Amino acid sequence: MNPQLLIYGTIAIDTLITPGGRADSVAGGSGLYAALAARLLTDKLSLLGVVGEDFPEEWKHESEEQGISFRHVERRPGKTFAWTGRYEQDMNLRTSLSTEEGVQAEWQPKLPEDLRARCRVIAAANVTPPLQYALLEQEKPRHSLRLADFMRSWIIREREYTQKLLSIVDIALMNDEEAREYAQSDNLLQAGQRLLDAGPTYAIIKHGSEGSSLFYRDDSGTTKIHRCPAMRIRHVIDPTGAGDSYLGALSGYLMRNIEGDDFPSVGTIRRGMEYSSVVAGVTCTAFGTDALRQLTPERVEALKCEYDRQADWGQQLYPLC
Repeated sequence: MNPQLLIYGTIAIDTLITPGGRADSVAGGSGLYAALAARLLTDKLSLLGVVGEDFPEEWKHESEEQGISFRHVERRPGKTFAWTGRYEQDMNLRTSLSTEEGVQAEWQPKLPEDLRARCRVIAAANVTPPLQYALLEQEKPRHSLRLADFMRSWIIREREYTQKLLSIVDIALMNDEEAREYAQSDNLLQAGQRLLDAGPTYAIIKHGSEGSSLFYRDDSGTTKIHRCPAMRIRHVIDPTGAGDSYLGALSGYLMRNIEGDDFPSVGTIRRGMEYSSVVAGVTCTAFGTDALRQLTPERVEALKCEYDRQADWGQQLYPLC
């Protein structure tokens, strides 16, 4: 059996507006960003999603040349999911100017038959919680490590399914805003604890340019927190997809290091977060997926060495309460 990482998410055509410029009609989507990041850490990767007739064939070929199979990406009559976003001078702040669901609106994910027994890791990138839940529920019997990323608007609109999704995943990822919305609290320490209460073994809260925090409980039930610095970037061009890249890199690292039926240790998750910080940081250095596409596994390892040298593991990066 050839074990696989399955990434499910949107595949999109984006228009991106930042203080430094604009990129019109570029490849994007949570699934594509996550897959481009994951392929840097594992070659056992499958992408699941849907595109419309307008999705350029050259984008598909370029992705396949970089190790991302489109075998389980369905092409349907209609328009590809499209998003236009604008970032403020503080690029942690963005506004969605338009979202066109296209073929994504009616499409339902199906766990491919040839992957049912081979999925060791499933990463549900940012899609609606009902669709993420529908995919994961098809895995019976369950034998994969499951990760899911979230979005604030869906947490608000799909509260029940957000709760159901959290109850069946092993690792939940949210940014500060999303975690606060879910927990109904401005206290991120409390938010992390409430995420763990919902079911995941690990919860990761992403702080953007301030790094990320891992929440878990030890054998006595005490909540523990590990802080992971961000990759230092001299000049951010476009932060689109950084969170999706973080999920993808973490999933790829876990796929690469998973052994038998063993659940990943805290140490493995922590090391995966470091690689995720590197890849997510690089994603921000060019518009769209350009920086990710230029990365190689060898370059990631070199950057990880630089990250290790620059990281101050003792610093208090960001107050949680």
